[in-house]
Amino acid sequence: MVHADPDSLADLVLDPDAVADQVRAHVAECPDCSAALLALTDVRRSAGAEPLVAPPAGLRERVLAEALASPGGATHPEVPDRSVVPFRRRGAVPLWLATAAAVVGLVAGLAVGRWTADDPVAAPRPAPTPTVVASAALTSLDSDAPRGDVEAFDASPEVVSVSVRARQLGGEPGYHEVWLINVDGKRMVALGFLAHGDDGTFDVPRRLLDEGYRILDISVEPDDGDPTHSGVSLARGQLA
Repeated sequence: MVHADPDSLADLVLDPDAVADQVRAHVAECPDCSAALLALTDVRRSAGAEPLVAPPAGLRERVLAEALASPGGATHPEVPDRSVVPFRRRGAVPLWLATAAAVVGLVAGLAVGRWTADDPVAAPRPAPTPTVVASAALTSLDSDAPRGDVEAFDASPEVVSVSVRARQLGGEPGYHEVWLINVDGKRMVALGFLAHGDDGTFDVPRRLLDEGYRILDISVEPDDGDPTHSGVSLARGQLA
């Protein structure tokens, strides 16, 4: 007696149109083949309705070779074709049924691989939008002409990030330096130079703003080695 080979049974589950009519007729009449087909169908149903991932090259041959191995460890020299295989026994278990069991495991493994490969990776959460804690418009000191703007963002409980976007500072020779002046008009600290055009961002201890250092000033500084304010302010605005 001959039975449908495991590949044909798997095709009946995955792609019935690819199976010859005589194989389908045999499976319909054979209780053993019908039982094997039912087992494969149950595995396919648990794997879902989408197409399964193709096995790696050579995996089918390795599985079949393992299933066909003799008790002494020697393997059958040929892999059965895709139509029918002779009914043989190893002990009390039909050889075709042992091979079908291996295919059931292979189908189940492929289904698990599909679920693992197709599961979308969780998208990273977008970074929260920084909170603006203070802002100001920058203007020229002598004409109140607009010269850009400045915003202070929350960076951490102890730090604020001061973002300066200056415009039309003129072409006077020197470096554009950013300062924070205390509202008492007597104290100031230098934040740094606008090294990339007229925009820049500076991390500032939050306590400076709390202590009244809220007037942002942009000065033009000559290359004279003097670290103090030149006295020439190009733009200014008070953070509030």
